[in-house]
Amino acid sequence: MLLQKILTGSFLICTGFLLVSCHKDYNPEFFNGEWLSDSLVTKDNDHWREFLHFENGQAARTTYWGKKYLLNKNLQLKGLEIYDRDNALFQIKVLDSNKIIVEGKDYYGSFFRNDFQSDDMKKEVSMAEETEKQRKTLLGKWKAIDFKTIPLSDSPENKIMAGYLQDEEIVNIRLKEISSLNFNYNTFSIYNAAKTSLFEYSAKPNKITFNSGDAIYSFKYYFQKERLIIEYQKTMGFLHILTFEKAQ
Repeated sequence: MLLQKILTGSFLICTGFLLVSCHKDYNPEFFNGEWLSDSLVTKDNDHWREFLHFENGQAARTTYWGKKYLLNKNLQLKGLEIYDRDNALFQIKVLDSNKIIVEGKDYYGSFFRNDFQSDDMKKEVSMAEETEKQRKTLLGKWKAIDFKTIPLSDSPENKIMAGYLQDEEIVNIRLKEISSLNFNYNTFSIYNAAKTSLFEYSAKPNKITFNSGDAIYSFKYYFQKERLIIEYQKTMGFLHILTFEKAQ
């Protein structure tokens, strides 16, 4: 009988601690920073990973994949709920100081704290918006109209060397033989006379990053008078510049 009372009392005490834990209030600063998804189930299946950004009661969602890089901004954190104006979008379950579960309608995400983020929430939102804006212009097929290799110093030796670097490659494709590029939301194709090569890519303002096998490649891009300019540097001190115009 005494043992039963002790066990019952212990159960009630443990239950009480669990209830307090489940209803614990978290200061908004607890969430500050970037959280990276390691498991994601959502009806918007055009991306496989998301980033949650918190800053003193404000929140935003971004991704590097899919049709949109900025998923939500100007969200409010109220207790353990994330609101878009008066609409509660998500509920948060805190597992520990570095792990949270985020749930909503047709949405489940497991996130861990990213201790290596380099930018704050406002900068990440701005970068996502600028990337989306640039990518709208980038989408579609571009025809190559010019290629040149320039030295980044005016020494006579480098000017001579630039001539020997005309045959440099990117992913085993000679740069001067690229005939066109075609950009979709998360893939792009390189065309030459011999073949078409398809790659998945992620974008940032003025930069494309993609991989082939174990190698990671990147190039800078910008627009000039309705033309697409790509700059690719393979050999230190020299720059390859490819110019494209939109295919009709």
